[in-house]
Amino acid sequence: MKKLLVIFVCVLLLSGCAVQTFETVDDPNDVVAMAQPATLLIDLPEDAAAPAMQGNSGTLYFCGDYDIMVEVLPSGNLSSTLQTLTGFEREDLQLIATQRCGVDCYEGAWSAAGEAGDHVGRVLVLDDGKFHYCVSIMAMAADAGDCMEDWNEVLQSVALAEG
Repeated sequence: MKKLLVIFVCVLLLSGCAVQTFETVDDPNDVVAMAQPATLLIDLPEDAAAPAMQGNSGTLYFCGDYDIMVEVLPSGNLSSTLQTLTGFEREDLQLIATQRCGVDCYEGAWSAAGEAGDHVGRVLVLDDGKFHYCVSIMAMAADAGDCMEDWNEVLQSVALAEG
C-alpha cells in the first residue's frame, strides 16, 4: 500500500499543471486576391514602335537620340521607386506633384555624368496607391535640347485605363 501511495504521489508531482496549447491553422484554399495593375497608356514616337528589351516590370524603347523606359513597380515607397529610376534619392530631386487620371502624379528631371558623357533625364510616376506607373526618358546632354518637344508629347500622353 505504501508503494502504491508513493507511486501515486510521484505521478501527481510529475504531471504538474498541464498547459493547454491551441494551434491555429490557416485555410490554404483561402487565397488573398492580388491587385492587378491598370493599363498604362502612352503615345510613343513612331521610331519606338518595337520594344528593344522587355522584362517582368518594364519595357525599354530606343528612339533615335533618346531611350524611353516604361515600368510598373509596387507602390508604397516613392523614394525607392525614384532611386530605381534615376539613381537619386527623392530629397535630391525637385519634383512637381500634381493629379492626373485621378491619381497622384510626380514629375522631375535630373542630370548625371556617365562614362560616355553627361546624360539628362525626365521621369513621370503615377501612384494609384497599389502601383507606381513609371515613364523615364534619358538622352545624352548634347542631344537633349533637340528632344524636349518629343519628350513633352510623350509625357503628356501618359494615362491610366482600368485593366
